[in-house]
Amino acid sequence: MMTPTRGAGAGMVQQRRAWRIGTSVLALFGLSLLPVLPIGGTRDASATALPATVEAWIYPGDAGEATCEVPAELTALAADPISLLKPQYLTLAGNGEIHVDSVKQLPCNGFSPSNLAAVRAAAHQVYVTVSAGTRATNSLLGSTAKQASALAAIESFVTTNGINGVDLDVEPNVWSSAMWAQYMVVVSELAGALSSQGKGVEVDLDAFTSTPWDGERYADVAAAGAHLVVMAYDDEYAVACSPITPTTWLQQVVAYAQSQVPASDLTVGLPSYGYTTTTCARVKHVTSNVPYVTMATEPGFPMTPTAVELLRDPNSGEIRWDSGGVFHDYVDATALDDKLQTVENMGVSDVSVWSLGGEPWFSGNPG
Repeated sequence: MMTPTRGAGAGMVQQRRAWRIGTSVLALFGLSLLPVLPIGGTRDASATALPATVEAWIYPGDAGEATCEVPAELTALAADPISLLKPQYLTLAGNGEIHVDSVKQLPCNGFSPSNLAAVRAAAHQVYVTVSAGTRATNSLLGSTAKQASALAAIESFVTTNGINGVDLDVEPNVWSSAMWAQYMVVVSELAGALSSQGKGVEVDLDAFTSTPWDGERYADVAAAGAHLVVMAYDDEYAVACSPITPTTWLQQVVAYAQSQVPASDLTVGLPSYGYTTTTCARVKHVTSNVPYVTMATEPGFPMTPTAVELLRDPNSGEIRWDSGGVFHDYVDATALDDKLQTVENMGVSDVSVWSLGGEPWFSGNPG
C-alpha cells in the first residue's frame, strides 16, 4: 500500500520495495463510480458480499494523477462507509524525521482538515499511513533519539487529529536481523502508547509462502501488540510476467500467514491495479501500479465483455494480453471479487485493497 514487494527472491523484493515507496499510488473504484456499474468487470449489478472488515489505502499525489479521483470515490463510499481507510499523511524522511504530506505539497489527498473529514465520512475508522523507504528506515533504526522523536511526532499527529490508529508502511530493501529486531522495539512502543488510548497499529509486510530469507517474521508483529497486513500482490516481481496475484500463490501466502498469527491479527492485502512490461524473458522493465483509467487507453485493451472474458487468465482471474511487444495485466472487478472469495474460503475476514484512485472496486459496491 500502496507498495512493491510481495513474493520470493531477494533481488525482486528490493526492486518492488523501491518502486512502492517511490511512486504515487493508484487505486480502486471506477471512472464514474456508479454503484451498479463496477469498472472493468463483466458481472451484473448484484453486489458482492463484503467481509466483516474491509480496508483500503489512499495515497497522495500531484494534480492530474489517477489518485485525484479519490474525493469522488469517498463521496460514493460515504453512503455506506467501509471499515477502515488509511490515507498516507506521514512520511519518514531520509534523515529519520517524520514529515507531514500536506495538501500544499501534494494537492491530491495530501493532509488537510477538510481532506481528513472526507476520509472520516467514508469509513468507520481512519488510520494514518506512515511511509518509509530504505534510507529513512536505516536512519531511524540507527538512532534511539530519532526513534523517540518519530514516535512522539506520530503519536502527536494521531492524538491531535482524532485518528484511530497508525498503518506502518516501512519497506527497506532488506531487513537484517538487527534492523528487524529494532523495528519491533519501535512497533511495540508505538502499539503500547496508542493502545492505552484505544487506538491500534497495523504493520504492512511482504507476502511470503514460507519463512522469509531476510529478517521479517510475521509472528513478531503480533507479539509486539500490532496487527499484521500481508500485502498479497506483485508476484510479477518474483516471476517474469506472472499474474499480480496468482490464485495458488495467494492460497499459499494466506496459509503461511495463518500458521504464524491468529486470525484476529491478520489482514490480507488485495490488488486493484495493473502492470506492463516489455519483456517476459525475465523480470525487467516492469511498470506497476498502472491504474485502470490508464490501462483502458493501452493498445489491445478489451472493449466488450466478450473480449474481456477471452483474455481472462484461469489461474488468477486477471486480464492479460500482449500488444506491440508490450505485455499487459490488470485486475478488474471480477478478478478482485474472485480474490476476495479465495481468501474468504480460507477463513480470512479482513482484507485491505491497494488502493483508492481510478481503479475497480468489488462488483456492485459501493451501493
